[in-house]
Amino acid sequence: MLDVIVITKNEGDNLPRLFGSLKFLKVPYRVIVFDSFSDDNTVKVSRKMGAEVFLSPWKGYSYQREKALKCSRNPWVLFLDADEELTPELGEEISRVILEGKAEGFYIKRKNYYLGKLQRSKPTKVLRLARRDKIRITKVPVHEKLEVEGKVLTLKNPLLHHPYKNVLHHWEKNTRYAELFSIYDRRANFLDIALRFPLNFLKYYILNLGVLDGVEGLIFSLSQAWYHTQKYILLYEKGKSG
Repeated sequence: MLDVIVITKNEGDNLPRLFGSLKFLKVPYRVIVFDSFSDDNTVKVSRKMGAEVFLSPWKGYSYQREKALKCSRNPWVLFLDADEELTPELGEEISRVILEGKAEGFYIKRKNYYLGKLQRSKPTKVLRLARRDKIRITKVPVHEKLEVEGKVLTLKNPLLHHPYKNVLHHWEKNTRYAELFSIYDRRANFLDIALRFPLNFLKYYILNLGVLDGVEGLIFSLSQAWYHTQKYILLYEKGKSG
């Protein structure tokens, strides 16, 4: 009934945790790993755990996700990242809503582990579960999203996310995403740059309740605020040289 799709590039260390959590699904499923020629043990681990592996050169997040979707055969699709995992409650809920069929797509709340702790701040929501024939994927350089034709609901139980190995890894990923964001055909001005840091720090630390996570919440909020500032600094630089 369900295809679980995972986009990978050198994710061999993360995959055992993800694959181990799929046992919580209570409906028949097939796992598709769409890999960009990893040079670690990603492909070996995936095949050992029973996944079907497809290889394709990296051509951007949207392209990889679209190509992976074309490998799907089952009526329902669940997109997961290699650094995520299901909980028993989420696995049961996903299985139930698929059988009930009350909507064409479902948002899943996602809670981060950060510096070894499960964050108490507000979770994000990601649209990851949908009927295959109702899905469209946005064509953007980074943070592509699923769009679903029809009714979309939100699941109760969260997905667990392990996005960063440490603070340096957090900064490295954010810088890479900021570089991809600068591809957008837009320009930045003084106010874009000046306001990003304070406004985004307020968003993450106060509005999203990062303050509840102590020092870790402060580090996360500062890092995210700087990430959003980086994006517009790079846009400004591109505008100056364009």
